[in-house]
Amino acid sequence: MEGPRCAKLRELEEVIELSNRVFRRSGEGDMGKEYPLLFSPRNCENLRIIKEDEKIVSLVGMIFSDITILGNKIKVSMIGSVATDPDYRGRGYATLLMQDSILKSVQEGADIMLISGGRGLYRRLGAINAGLYRTFHIDKAKTSSTDLSVRRAGKSDVSKLLKLMEMESVRFLRSYEELEALLNCTTVVNRPGDVIIIEKDNNPLAYMAVQIPKRQEEIPHIKEIGGCRVAITDALYSVMKLYERDSILLDTIKGDSIEYIMNKSGIRGEDRGFMGTVKVINIKGLMKKLEPYFRRTLGENFKSLTIEFGSPISIGYVDERLDIEDIDIPALLFGSTEKKIEMPDSLKTLFPIPLVDYGLNYT
Repeated sequence: MEGPRCAKLRELEEVIELSNRVFRRSGEGDMGKEYPLLFSPRNCENLRIIKEDEKIVSLVGMIFSDITILGNKIKVSMIGSVATDPDYRGRGYATLLMQDSILKSVQEGADIMLISGGRGLYRRLGAINAGLYRTFHIDKAKTSSTDLSVRRAGKSDVSKLLKLMEMESVRFLRSYEELEALLNCTTVVNRPGDVIIIEKDNNPLAYMAVQIPKRQEEIPHIKEIGGCRVAITDALYSVMKLYERDSILLDTIKGDSIEYIMNKSGIRGEDRGFMGTVKVINIKGLMKKLEPYFRRTLGENFKSLTIEFGSPISIGYVDERLDIEDIDIPALLFGSTEKKIEMPDSLKTLFPIPLVDYGLNYT
C-alpha cells in the first residue's frame, strides 16, 4: 500500500477516472467537468489517495473554502468524491484517508469540515447532521407574471453575480475565477443546473441557482439565492415558465427573510438539515473566529461569557453553564434536525447561528 498521500499532477486523470467509475457508472456525466474546483490541477495537493498494485484504488476529495457567517470569516474543509475501487473495499482505506484529511485540514487552518454524505464512515469519525434549513414547494397558482428580466446568466454576468453574493451575510467567499468555473460547469448540487439572474432596467436585483428537471415528473429546484427577496419571489412565475413546469422547490437557510414573504402567500416550508454531515475540527479556532459575533451580540455582557476547552467543553454565561461533548458542538452552534441540544436560556441569545448551504459549492 502507498499512501495516504496527495495525488500528483500526472495522476489527476486517473483520479478522475476512479471517481467516474464509482459515481458515474452509467457513463453519463464527468466528475472532472462537473467539479472543476475539486479536480483542478491546482487542487492536487488536496486529492488524498491510496495506491495498491500500482494503481489508485481509494480517494478522498478535499477542497478548502472561506465562508462568512454574520461578518465572521471562517475556513472550511469540504469533503466529497469519497471513492474506493470495488475490488479493494473492506480494507479500511477510506477511513485512513478521512483521518489523513482531518489532520491536513487542521494543519491548513480549517475549523469546520463539511462532508457531502451521511454514511457511517463519517459518523464514526464524529460528524453529525447540523444546520437548519427550509424547503418551500411553490405552485404557479400562488405566483403571477412580472416585468422583471429573468434569464440564464453567462460569463459576462460574473461581476454582477459576485456583487449580489457579497450582500449575503452567510455565504461562500468566491473569487471571480472560481465563480466563472462554477458557471461554466453547469452543475448545481450534483445535477445539471442554471444560474438565473433577475434584473430591472439592466439593474441586477437577485440571482438563483436552479437544478434543471430532467424527467417530466421532476420540477425545478432552487438551491441557492441571493439579492432582493421580493425580486426572487416575483420572478418565480417566469422561472416556472422557463422550465415549463407548474411548481418549483426553493431551499433557504432557516430564518431567511424570504420565509415571511412565503408565509404571507400561504406557503409553508418544511424543515430540513444539511445535505451531508458536519464536523468541527478546531473548536478553539472556531470560537476565536466567532468572538466578534459574541461581542457584538452580548455587548458589555460579553465579559460574562466563558469557554473552557476540556472534555466535555464547558460554556458559561452569567450564572448558567452548559457542558457539551465535542461531537455535539455542531448541533449547539448551528442547530440540528436530528439532535436537539438543551441549553440554558441565556445561551439562546447566541445559538444557533446559521451555517452556509452548499449551493454552487457542493463538493
